[in-house]
Amino acid sequence: MVEFSASESVDLNDYKALSLLPVQGTLGLITVNEDVFICVVTRATRVATVRPGETVQKIDAVDFHCLNKPDYDDIPSDETNPYLSDPLSQDGLEYGYQSRREQILEHPCSSLKKLLSGGTFYYSVEFDLTNRLQERSAGTNHLVLLVLMRCRPIGASAFDIDNFDDGFLWNSYMIRPLLEFRSRLASQEKEALDLSRILTSSIRGFVKTITVPASTSPFKTARSGLPSTLTLISRLSCRRAGTRFNARGIDDDGNVANFVESETVFWSPSGLCFSYAQIRGSVPIFWEQATGLLPNQQKIQVTRSPEATQPAFDKHFEALEVKYGAIHVLNLLSESKPGEADLTNRYRHHAHRSQLNNGNGKSSSADRQLLKETEYDFHAETKGSSGYEAASMIRHLIQNSADGFGYFFLDYSGDSTINNGSADMHLQRRSIVVLQQEGIFRTNCLDCLDRTNLIQTIVSQMAVESFLSSRGERATPDFWMRHSTIWADNGDVNGLVLRCRD
Repeated sequence: MVEFSASESVDLNDYKALSLLPVQGTLGLITVNEDVFICVVTRATRVATVRPGETVQKIDAVDFHCLNKPDYDDIPSDETNPYLSDPLSQDGLEYGYQSRREQILEHPCSSLKKLLSGGTFYYSVEFDLTNRLQERSAGTNHLVLLVLMRCRPIGASAFDIDNFDDGFLWNSYMIRPLLEFRSRLASQEKEALDLSRILTSSIRGFVKTITVPASTSPFKTARSGLPSTLTLISRLSCRRAGTRFNARGIDDDGNVANFVESETVFWSPSGLCFSYAQIRGSVPIFWEQATGLLPNQQKIQVTRSPEATQPAFDKHFEALEVKYGAIHVLNLLSESKPGEADLTNRYRHHAHRSQLNNGNGKSSSADRQLLKETEYDFHAETKGSSGYEAASMIRHLIQNSADGFGYFFLDYSGDSTINNGSADMHLQRRSIVVLQQEGIFRTNCLDCLDRTNLIQTIVSQMAVESFLSSRGERATPDFWMRHSTIWADNGDVNGLVLRCRD
């Protein structure tokens, strides 16, 4: 039985606090052996401010509290019995004081707590972190009221919980019971529950904001001292999850391993906001790679025939087309390594037979293709004296698609200062969607790590350059250094997640 009531209408004298730690968010409920536990965020670090009033926290620690019995109230959910290794007597009893101590229970959620407290999960109570800015701004043409001094929204309503993207919502299973409970509430109660911010969306991957000082920002503002921000959000799919050697390729539903959506967001206090998304994912055919002790000695094996693979391949790309528009594949596999070359040949085979280019009798001419493919042997192209700097040569191969895809651009105009008698200065702005991104680059190498991250850094830079050029601006070397740094950090964290993921 669950009831949602105003705190002032409930007598809390008969209740006790389960923990002295503050609760900063609720990830949901989970049932283990018929016991129901609620998962709460107990420690978090703010790592990003995408826009004023849109902050992101990295989860540092969570806790699980049993709701239906007190057996686990005094058992830390991250510790087990510390006395199990004590020496035993001949009759099997532990020596000393511990022999008279009852065996300490292991908390059933200890493994899950360790996973969620590993520093790769993020949440926000202020906006929907599972969706990119373009999706969150669909149909946006409304007034936005911001507090400039404190950078928070005035009278902002809760974000739309109904539109969470289940593909990136890692606490989907736990939060579902609470969402079902919410669906049965009256509209007024539902609004009150949303405003309580108890329901949070959690993603896994990487989130970080880097401050760009006004002196080096591409856009100068009349309000001196207000910096711009550069944010990178990488959302790892919770479908077909697993470590890189244990999860490869595609499944029958069209989900691929190591699928990540990365979004670059640049916000300027001058009233401009830019967003650009791109994706990475395993080669979308059925294949496996055996683990081996020697580097580069893991054998690649394709496990299904072309005929049995095409339906899943088509599901994958048709879903991407619905969500992102046209797709340009950047395949970075080697042409000389037999296993990688085999994957490339099969990739090419299925792409040429994709329904996106051949459906409904439509012409498959290059200018009308919804699925394009560029094969770029990364190691061969960068083995010369220029090293990884030579990877920038990929620009001329993808420039046409980059120009056609565009980017998302949100503009705030109609400034007016409002005086409400407080120390804060209020700014009223009308947000207008100027441009939308209409296509996406899908990059892959073998494990979607280092090679992929470097190419995605270049693609992100191309998009930012296009945005700045359209405004008659150019970025400083300091800005590009910050851009490269945040993408390098993204590669390090995602590499750790994909290499060590449970």
